[in-house]
Amino acid sequence: MEENDRSQLNAESESRGGTPEETPVMLQPIVQPAYINQMPSPTTPVYSVPALPQPTQYMAPFEPVYVDHLSRHQGQQISVMTTAGKVEGLLSGVAVDHIQLNISKTRALHIRISQIVYFEGLPITYR
Repeated sequence: MEENDRSQLNAESESRGGTPEETPVMLQPIVQPAYINQMPSPTTPVYSVPALPQPTQYMAPFEPVYVDHLSRHQGQQISVMTTAGKVEGLLSGVAVDHIQLNISKTRALHIRISQIVYFEGLPITYR
């Protein structure tokens, strides 16, 4: 949150007679459609509730041996079987959570490592 936003929130809460820590944050109601495909939508009313603290940590599964094995194929043509199907291309980059597979000179795919079932490449040595 920027400093201007914080000072505005502090001013608003003080004008209501409380400190920023005492003033609850309220979420705005969600506007739901009354009709979907010309049929009444089966919804329940959504009411404002005090905001809940959100998690601030980012966690991603990491498989160091698998990522290392993928990295050894960098710069080579490989086939990758994903949960969506098989793609082939030049492995140009390996990150902690995804790989970059160049399928042409102008197109690249960024594939999440968690979506890879297996990959095929040339045999490598571990020397």
